[in-house]
Amino acid sequence: MMIAVMLSAQCTDERVNKTTPALFSKYNTPEALAKVDLEELENIIHPCGFYKNKAKNMKACSQKLVTDFGRNCSK
Repeated sequence: MMIAVMLSAQCTDERVNKTTPALFSKYNTPEALAKVDLEELENIIHPCGFYKNKAKNMKACSQKLVTDFGRNCSK
């Protein structure tokens, strides 16, 4: 939910709903998003706009969740 909200900034719900399946099919946990190559993440979320900042913040947020909560952050 948090990632979808990040994507929704300055973007339509319709576009977010079209983008999230591709994102979550490959990266469906904070651990996976924390490890993703930033350029690959940017390519996936590009249609949502502001993709460089969104990708950077999504990855950083995922890394923070993993660091602070470990495996418990996916539950």
